[in-house]
Amino acid sequence: MNFSTAAVEAFLRFLYSGKLSTNKTVAVEAALMAEIYDIQEPSKICESMLLHGTSLADVYAMLEVAHRFPEVGDSLRGACLRALLADPEQSLQDAWTLSPRLLEELLATATNDIGDYELAKMILSWQEKNPNQSFANMLQDHVSLGGLSEDRYSDIRAYSEQVGLGFAVDQMWAQAQAATGDWTPDLFKYMEGKWQDQCQEHRRTMPFVGCWINLIPSSLGWKPPPHSHGPHKAQEEVARNVLNLELQPGEAMTWFLPIHTIHVSGISFTDPVLGLVANGEASVEVFSSSNGCHWDLLWSSARSNFSCRTKERVRWFKLGVKHQPFSSKLQIQGVVHAG
Repeated sequence: MNFSTAAVEAFLRFLYSGKLSTNKTVAVEAALMAEIYDIQEPSKICESMLLHGTSLADVYAMLEVAHRFPEVGDSLRGACLRALLADPEQSLQDAWTLSPRLLEELLATATNDIGDYELAKMILSWQEKNPNQSFANMLQDHVSLGGLSEDRYSDIRAYSEQVGLGFAVDQMWAQAQAATGDWTPDLFKYMEGKWQDQCQEHRRTMPFVGCWINLIPSSLGWKPPPHSHGPHKAQEEVARNVLNLELQPGEAMTWFLPIHTIHVSGISFTDPVLGLVANGEASVEVFSSSNGCHWDLLWSSARSNFSCRTKERVRWFKLGVKHQPFSSKLQIQGVVHAG
């Protein structure tokens, strides 16, 4: 039921020949039919297509077909989403052509894979390309302006006025300004500045690690880089982003902000970070959390860009390293709030 004649024919031909239709949407539909009979090979063939230069238009079409049959095709839907989210700033440019239900699901999945500024620009571009449909609700549901600098907000505001969504952006900005914070390109250097200001104000030195930020290594054997003033000073300078954080394969570092929270709008590293290791895993992953219990993947070295965001203000971060030594400084940008 509900499968096209072309898909039935393609499935039967596969049973007898082992070859699947080269029409990608028909191939996906035939693969979904095969899954009903517990035949997995056609789905694997389609997943292989997605890994080898399938056009965006074909990925969109394959994803639409896969969503027509929700009772099967989990792996195929996942492969389509992975193909799109590998570089969402490029692959979602024409996602407005998808059905509204699928577009909402795709944006919900891409929450941490693209920054608020980039996503806002993209949704506004959809409005420009398709003025007969309003994307105001989608903009308000999936974008937060709380992590943007004034310059980036001004850019978004001007674009939104141009495409007729200025009213929506005004509402979003008013909500963001109700909880004003300080924008910074480097959270740890920002914390260092606040610490130095307070030391000068009270005319005494207070500890940076423990009061302003906590470092929690995954291994008791972790050691900061050598320092002429000893390991405690070295640990403090790692926490302030003066010295590189050095981790061995399998190690992780967790940061906890006792007083502050941040709405993240991007990350970067001061030194190159290895992308993928031999088995296809990301060599470095960064996670965020509001409570230290539930963690969200914020960034992975499997991606080529550093645009990312958090759904809410967070005070915990974790950087994990796989298979290769790590030596760099993590720079977290966004809007910092006290309390």
